[in-house]
Amino acid sequence: MPYYVMFVVEREEISSGNMAYIFADYSWWVDLVKKSLNKADTFETRVWSEDGEAIESGIKYGKKIDNEETREIVFQGKVTNDFEIEVKENFLSKEGFVKWFTLNLYNGKKLLFSSQHYGDETLIFDLSEEGVDQIQEWAKQYRIIKRVDVYEITN
Repeated sequence: MPYYVMFVVEREEISSGNMAYIFADYSWWVDLVKKSLNKADTFETRVWSEDGEAIESGIKYGKKIDNEETREIVFQGKVTNDFEIEVKENFLSKEGFVKWFTLNLYNGKKLLFSSQHYGDETLIFDLSEEGVDQIQEWAKQYRIIKRVDVYEITN
């Protein structure tokens, strides 16, 4: 049975616009992104009109997709070397929070990684029991991660 996990992290402060949490440490987030980028072939970002840095990133690396369900601006594209560098090294806004409201990484149609609410809700998908155990053990090295919540995927 496949599982997904969500990381509950200690919040440091909130951005000036009260939109996003700013964390004391993002190394855990970058490590998770790296693990997922190794398997991902496409991405999707969802941003708001005031997320200027994220919009620039979306235009540079993806294609704007029509979105009639929400007011978010949606970009999709291929995971390229340049995009990988962007996500691993240029992921923070000037204020210090993850610049994308949502960053999803896919392998085909299979969702592997989702960072939502500017990184406050970060999830890894399609894990075996062994994969869950490995992620829980991995998380122990990051003091900022308070909990790893495990959920069974049901259809």
